[in-house]
Amino acid sequence: MGKAVAFPGQGIQYLGMAEPLRKTPAWHLFEEASVILGYDLAELLCSGPEEKLHQTEYAQPAVFVTCFALWEFYKGQLEPELFLGHSLGEITAFATAGAFSFADGVRLAAARGKFMGELSGGMLAVIGLDEETLAQICRKVSQTHFVSIANLNCPGQVVLSGVETALEQATGLALEQGARRAVPLKVSGPFHTELMAPAAQKLQEYITSIEMQDISIPVISNHRNEPVYKGEDIKAELVEQLTQPVRFAENVLKAAQLGIDTLVEMSPKAVIGPMARRTLGTLKISLATPGGI
Repeated sequence: MGKAVAFPGQGIQYLGMAEPLRKTPAWHLFEEASVILGYDLAELLCSGPEEKLHQTEYAQPAVFVTCFALWEFYKGQLEPELFLGHSLGEITAFATAGAFSFADGVRLAAARGKFMGELSGGMLAVIGLDEETLAQICRKVSQTHFVSIANLNCPGQVVLSGVETALEQATGLALEQGARRAVPLKVSGPFHTELMAPAAQKLQEYITSIEMQDISIPVISNHRNEPVYKGEDIKAELVEQLTQPVRFAENVLKAAQLGIDTLVEMSPKAVIGPMARRTLGTLKISLATPGGI
């Protein structure tokens, strides 16, 4: 049986999340990223301001660099047969798989964050309702204001995405239908819906400047739910996933079908691991931090 390494997306960011890496050899990546970005990323991550860190334009490169640095710290100890990435985490997964350089990954995460941050809206995690019930709620609300299913994270955890008015209406309806919680996420746009089409178009144009290599260790596509190897397919995936739902629960099951029985989450805090465990309880799951796996 095999091992997969998984990377989280935007929303995990918090002040101090890079601090444990400061005394590791991977710290140079924060310095390199700062030169590329034109601002002190380490200072932002460790000292804030927090409001700025949560802005999509800054959050996405911050999460990418932190998680890539964790991989840099651990890669000599791990021999994964597969990579998984949740939304933004796909950029980290493709970079670690060798599709493009760290520097290009920083530029790509920053461009993606800028384009996505130009669009207004939000996301809402609903706990305790199934996909079909939430699809019905989305159809009802969308008669007046757009909202759609964006992330199918695990059984009982579905994320909606849309304009703020629609999310407010969907919150009320979800709670009426028996949802245990409805939690707004720390993002500023209607990610993974058709409303992201303008950002996808800009990313399509930008990504032509990035040289993509074929990879030998595949990444499972968030929305196609199949392994991706080819450089041109990677480009298409990174653009398409902006407007398509993240089917992470299906990704976990696909990984198991491909022989994966162990999942290591590369993240400053556990996000993907718990979702994977709720999807498939037989998986062996661990979190990689500078203190150990």
